[in-house]
Amino acid sequence: MLRDYLDAFTTASKDKSSEILLFDLFAGGPDNTERITGEPIKGSPWVALSIDDAPFTRLRFFEIEGAAELEVRLRADFQERDFRVIDQDCNEAIDDVLAELKAYNWAPSFAFLDPNGPHYTWATIEALASFKAGRKYKVELWMLFPEPMFVRLLPVRGDQARPEDVDKITAMFGTNQWETIYKARLNGEIEPREARAEYVNLMRWRLEKELGYKWTHSFEVRNERGHPIYQLIFATDHPAGNEIMTHLYSRALAEFPAMRQQARDLRRGTPRLFDEAPGLEPYAYEPPWLPFGHLSA
Repeated sequence: MLRDYLDAFTTASKDKSSEILLFDLFAGGPDNTERITGEPIKGSPWVALSIDDAPFTRLRFFEIEGAAELEVRLRADFQERDFRVIDQDCNEAIDDVLAELKAYNWAPSFAFLDPNGPHYTWATIEALASFKAGRKYKVELWMLFPEPMFVRLLPVRGDQARPEDVDKITAMFGTNQWETIYKARLNGEIEPREARAEYVNLMRWRLEKELGYKWTHSFEVRNERGHPIYQLIFATDHPAGNEIMTHLYSRALAEFPAMRQQARDLRRGTPRLFDEAPGLEPYAYEPPWLPFGHLSA
């Protein structure tokens, strides 16, 4: 999905701009392996750098663990490209990196936030959204939102949530409004799935109402057992971005159930190819609703 979207993004941008920017805030290590098949997987930096019609002209990757090796490995494959691996926490370094590229804030820009927990902050999202202030379109955002992890971080019986986890979640949302959802879950007013949906909705609501994105799309990713593991939230104010991601999410709705079946077959030693699952409604944008407990004007 990432490769397909980035390819479409640069293709749509190439006739209008000589510069195309990319920010990858959790670039990952140089080596990745598919858990079930054991096959190597190229990480998001390789995916972004391999897009060539047209290529991204300036790419900035943030990674703390293994940053030096990642830089060396990327440079071996893409010697002449304008990219850097920033060996710092993206939340601490984002302002300096955006300032470095301020002269290019007119260019189409895409940011990928792919953490393995509540590790980006609202301040970082806000900085990205503000990078193109005064321009027609903001930086497009595609974010992994780990709302199923809140189930582990926010117990509903027994122990209280740890203060450090509360602080991380508040920093991610940029508000403590999420606590209203958590308290409703503690009081038995809403079920776990409803709570997860409300957390996702709150993030989408804030992206649209606080940062001004016109469309936000969310897509639930599940593992091979069918359990939710995270949401992919996309934010754009460009009609082309909205149209492209709607198409990709529609296709993924058909592919993911079959992909889970393929994973089960691989576990049993009987791999098979999959076709698109029939009878699924195409994905369509739906605006976020008024957040739980939100006081309207």
